[in-house]
Amino acid sequence: MCGAEPMLTHPDRILWPASHGQPALTKADLAAWYDRYARPLLEHAGGRPLALVRAPEGLEGERFFQRHPMRGQSRAIGTLRMPGQTRPYLRVDTPEGLQALAQLSVLELHPAGARAEAPEWPDRLVLDLDPGEGVPFALVASAGLELRDRLAQLGLPSFPRITGGKGLHLVVPLARSREDAMGWPEAKRFVHLLCTLMERDSPDRYTTALAKKARPGRIFLDYLRNDLLATAIAGFSPRARPGAPVALPIGWRHVETGRWGRRALRPDALHLTEGLQRRVASPWPDLDVSAAPLRPALARLLREQGGGPD
Repeated sequence: MCGAEPMLTHPDRILWPASHGQPALTKADLAAWYDRYARPLLEHAGGRPLALVRAPEGLEGERFFQRHPMRGQSRAIGTLRMPGQTRPYLRVDTPEGLQALAQLSVLELHPAGARAEAPEWPDRLVLDLDPGEGVPFALVASAGLELRDRLAQLGLPSFPRITGGKGLHLVVPLARSREDAMGWPEAKRFVHLLCTLMERDSPDRYTTALAKKARPGRIFLDYLRNDLLATAIAGFSPRARPGAPVALPIGWRHVETGRWGRRALRPDALHLTEGLQRRVASPWPDLDVSAAPLRPALARLLREQGGGPD
């Protein structure tokens, strides 16, 4: 899966035109980002089934969502087999692999919530708080705190991530053993039930309805990030959006205070340009150290609520 670092062609090609108060950014800037943040990117996305967003001509050209290898791609980009799928899926494991992604103008990395060697067994859940029209981010932050507390009562830690888009993610690390192994059906059931209960308790604030007409003025609790073929944006991944915002792990103190440094906390608080000018560290600990088993949490949730959706 390793290979020589690929030569970057067309390094001056503009991928993000100047926008939103941010300067234009090139393919060379993307490669520099993947070099500077290789370690945290690989902590979040390395060794996992991976979906990519490519923009070979930049934001103003066509974009591609890619899960499968392409002919002639660098040997630094790996592959894996997914249960029930006939075509191999992508993975990346090394800094050289990230540079190969830069050569392909990959603007976003979306890893799965399981390791490449055991894709059917989740080790991370992602709860996505997606605000509908008219919902300020302060209410999203408040929802994140409520969800954090609900998870903590069930014995599960959670870690917040601004998405670089509109919302907030909570990442829940899961411990797994032979005795406590739970697959994606149970993980999805747990997240669905938890989100449904939040909606039941505050129907004016939350919705789990997929129809967009139900979302204005509410926060969509997206439980669908938790399935075998589902993915979510990686921490420290750029976004294919004007201004080149970045998905960023943050601390709960940022959510509680509504501040990130000297500025108000926003889902697009960090942009590529700033992250290249000064190194930004992740406040998250090693997620594997914090991981807790899902089985007792699901059992407690079902016991307290007297059952749940299949």
